[in-house]
Amino acid sequence: MRAGWAPERARPASCGWFRTYNGWLRMRPDRTIGPGVNCSLRTIVRILIPILLAGVAVGQPSRTVRLDHRVFPGLHTMDGNWAALLAASDGKVYAGLAYHGGSGHLVYYDSRTDRVQDVGDLNTMTGEANLRRGPQSKIHSKFGEGKDGRIYFATHAGNWFEKSRVATKEGYPGSYWLAYDPKTGHVENFGLGVPNQGVNTGNYDPLFNRIYGLSNPRAELVYYDVAARRAVNKGRINNFESICRTLGIDDRGNVYGSSGAGYVFQYDPRTDGIRELSVRVPIREKGISLGRDYAKSETAWRTVVWDKETRRFYGVEESASILFSFDPRAGKDGEIRRLGQLCVPGFEDRRDIPYATLSLTLGHDRKLYYAAAGREFDYASSAGLGTSHLLTYDLKTAKIEDLGEMRLEDGRRVIGTNAADTGPDGAIYLVGAIEVRPEPGKPLEAAERKIGDTHYRLALLIYRPRP
Repeated sequence: MRAGWAPERARPASCGWFRTYNGWLRMRPDRTIGPGVNCSLRTIVRILIPILLAGVAVGQPSRTVRLDHRVFPGLHTMDGNWAALLAASDGKVYAGLAYHGGSGHLVYYDSRTDRVQDVGDLNTMTGEANLRRGPQSKIHSKFGEGKDGRIYFATHAGNWFEKSRVATKEGYPGSYWLAYDPKTGHVENFGLGVPNQGVNTGNYDPLFNRIYGLSNPRAELVYYDVAARRAVNKGRINNFESICRTLGIDDRGNVYGSSGAGYVFQYDPRTDGIRELSVRVPIREKGISLGRDYAKSETAWRTVVWDKETRRFYGVEESASILFSFDPRAGKDGEIRRLGQLCVPGFEDRRDIPYATLSLTLGHDRKLYYAAAGREFDYASSAGLGTSHLLTYDLKTAKIEDLGEMRLEDGRRVIGTNAADTGPDGAIYLVGAIEVRPEPGKPLEAAERKIGDTHYRLALLIYRPRP
């Protein structure tokens, strides 16, 4: 133990001990600075001022990046979005808006007409409207675009245990598999996929025409084979506290996920087999987690994106936002390399670095774009109010750049995001929480809950990289 530090159980009651976020700090008792206070003023200044400045520096960036945005008219009470964002080939940007305790919505933004359209609520799409059962509150996983042009996805629950259990034993009927046809506007319901569980992680594979998912809370690997009209449950693959939040699918149709202390698994659709790989995601050991609940106590990758050019995955892990590459074809089990750390400058070596977001996408300029949280961010469950930063990693130069705090055109802050994708025209799209400032004489259009003391609502955020 370093000089001047003592464990929690040994802290004295004297004035020479000061509380910090890392423990108890003892000052040198060689000078009196006040009645009954036997500490060195010079020592206090020398030690405490750098600590205070380090904390302030994280919240004082030197740059700001302005983003265009579109709100979702009539849907200001929607309160979250996780992973559910797809910039499709026809120029439409699809998003899943969550509403805890009620029905979520599928919406899209047409970039050609600059119009936002509400496709409808999930309870109606699944035939669950007015049944007084646990609602279809979210699309909590990635969309996929099929060769037929349809948009494939799965539903998820939200606060379903708060509903009456008179209707069903577990309150929530389960997740449904769905497809939206943009040509006709029709939503096809393939039926109940995972009884009494949601799907909080998922992806779609156009090669085998399957919707994949991980169930919540039992963490089972499930999929729906669209052509065969068959739902399959491969059994438990994760622990509840480490359910992987992104499934990666390569160009051969192999499905990858992560769990525990950076473990990686592979599902092969040709053999229908699952195996654990020998490679490991580079993580920081958790120790005592600050500002996180038990459901985030284990460490897997948070999100990955597939690069068609290098035929590799690029991803960010949960514990310290460590950026890595994963080449599934290198050797027997692939190869993982650490590339850097994507976080707001000043958080690099801190234990209270915010939990990694799902907002990672690969731009047409060969740069990875990542929206890093300024505070632990999870919408109304956030640790407090912060401002998200937009960071890039250049695959050609290996350079990380902080583009700055994300602000709207009028200066309002982007509090946080949890989804990102790149459009056919190269625009970077994100969905997240923006600051809402009440205006006298006008109705407040915001989510029912706040982030800290600040009102927020969901918005589609648009960043256009310079040529």
